[in-house]
Amino acid sequence: MHDWLFELRTGQRVLDLCSGAGSFNSAGLPCTVVALDEDVAAFETAAPLAPGPHYRAFGKSDQIPFSSASFDLVILNHGLEHIFAVEDTLREVGRVLKPDGRLVVSIPNGYSLCDSIYRFVFKGGGHVNRFTRPRAVDLVERYAEVQLVSWHKLYSSFAYLYRLAQALDTRSMSLLRRQRALDKLPRSTLYAGQRALYRTTRLADRLFHTNLAVYGWAFYFAHSNQTPTEQPAYLNVCINCGSGHPASQLENGSRSSWRCSACNTVNPFVKPFRNAI
Repeated sequence: MHDWLFELRTGQRVLDLCSGAGSFNSAGLPCTVVALDEDVAAFETAAPLAPGPHYRAFGKSDQIPFSSASFDLVILNHGLEHIFAVEDTLREVGRVLKPDGRLVVSIPNGYSLCDSIYRFVFKGGGHVNRFTRPRAVDLVERYAEVQLVSWHKLYSSFAYLYRLAQALDTRSMSLLRRQRALDKLPRSTLYAGQRALYRTTRLADRLFHTNLAVYGWAFYFAHSNQTPTEQPAYLNVCINCGSGHPASQLENGSRSSWRCSACNTVNPFVKPFRNAI
């Protein structure tokens, strides 16, 4: 995603659709960035806009309030699982993309261990759709009229458990009954449980070639007929902010942990295997 973002130049436009607080850091981007969300509270926790032609707007994903062929890149980061009008949204994405425009879609596997735990703990958590990889690709290609050119797995850090533990401490959110049950546990138990999931799912994937630690995929689409290729995936993902980091920049001898450069959280280090980096 960031490679495509930094290829854009002054005068080109990127739409961050269903953006919430923002799908990426727009600092240093010369292109015009428009973040669009239909939730009136979506931007309340967003950082101040970076200097430049960067804007926020309210609007529905299935009725995008911009003219046809007006964006060079559309980013739909964890949005499709939250909206009912999937087909109409993808049609709108295809409409606003330029003939040479590109599309990034990230989406959870609705049948993964990570998403199943999330849906249980947060009683759905706003996820109204479940996708498999073939169905997600088929929907995007059919309704947005673009073709898959590359993709990679998204490894989970179960970061929502970290944020839940923090929320239980501050009571910054109303609690469901199942969350109140977790509230009776020591916070150290919740944090230890998250780290145990982090390590054991990756160990199982290494030993048994499962995908328990994979929570979804990032797909890259364009108006192209090239054969799709799988890109390497980040295995070391922050347990707090969810940002991925290449192990080559983290590994130092026998060190078993690393500190996230984005949020300063200390994380377990896992040595890459298969297509991970």
